[in-house]
Amino acid sequence: MAKALRKEIRDHLAKVLKMKPNSLSVRLAEIKRTYPHATPAAAAQIFAQKKDKSIMGFLTDDDKKSLPPVHISSVSTTRAAIPKSPVKSSRKQVGKPILVFATTDRFVERHIEEINATYNAHCYTSTFILSRKVIENLIIEILKKQFPNNADRVLYEDTKSHRFLDFSIVLNNLYTKRTAFSTTAKSAIERLNQKVKPFKKDANDKAHSLFHIASKTEIDGANVQEIFDLLSKIMKEIGLSS
Repeated sequence: MAKALRKEIRDHLAKVLKMKPNSLSVRLAEIKRTYPHATPAAAAQIFAQKKDKSIMGFLTDDDKKSLPPVHISSVSTTRAAIPKSPVKSSRKQVGKPILVFATTDRFVERHIEEINATYNAHCYTSTFILSRKVIENLIIEILKKQFPNNADRVLYEDTKSHRFLDFSIVLNNLYTKRTAFSTTAKSAIERLNQKVKPFKKDANDKAHSLFHIASKTEIDGANVQEIFDLLSKIMKEIGLSS
């Protein structure tokens, strides 16, 4: 277990949160006092989450295992978390989240909560199908933002039936059009195309076959967090807030 926060994480967090290194060190030390079993990187993730950010992509398996099994609220590190309303209290996350994804879209946010809830309830088929549902819709939003012309609707929509195209077609169209994005987004799309392959066919099988039940091993192996980190990177590159 690392005894000091890795430099790339410290530099990234300081840049994203626009904080001076000394101030960041003080805040991370406060987190470590509150969560003594968290690794330095896990403590950095806890602090990032309080600021509605995420550095899950930097975390190792040991870092993730040391994350506290509770939902981290965006509140001061010196006070206990107090729910702002009965609604938020009733949706409090139980267990370690499999997915952290900052979004201003309440519908996406509730889907993320449900993905985490099904995973912690060992309902892995539901986790798989819900994850694909959100991934598919975020890819469609990326295509709509990057290609706003009416003629480009064919990239994600059957213009005759006015229905969105199948997930595999939408994903392939994004990959085919990757050169229309920035270099950073293009690289992220290429990596996304590799990582999302299990969801292209398997989610259909799990939705329509009684014999295809997802396992924890499948979900963990899919590394859903990395997929959503890649989507977030692409969305930010094209000015689409995640």
